[in-house]
Amino acid sequence: MQEKDKLHWHHVVGMTEEEIPQAARDAEERYGDIIDMEHPEPKNHPRMSRDARAAQFAPFAALTGYDRTVDESVKEVQEDYLSRR
Repeated sequence: MQEKDKLHWHHVVGMTEEEIPQAARDAEERYGDIIDMEHPEPKNHPRMSRDARAAQFAPFAALTGYDRTVDESVKEVQEDYLSRR
């Protein structure tokens, strides 16, 4: 198999080893003209920084105080268990 025919695992999930080279040729035929194009830059606003973009997907506390309540419940159960021994 030539280097250009090798695909990454995420492109070939569910394909047999024999199907991979044909899939590479099909993809090159369909998307070869655009596959190496540079991503367009927005014209009306600046691109968001990586940090700002990552912050959009960072975990957040949807239930304020939930962690504290769970921790208190665990502590109460542990104390109750240890007092019964």
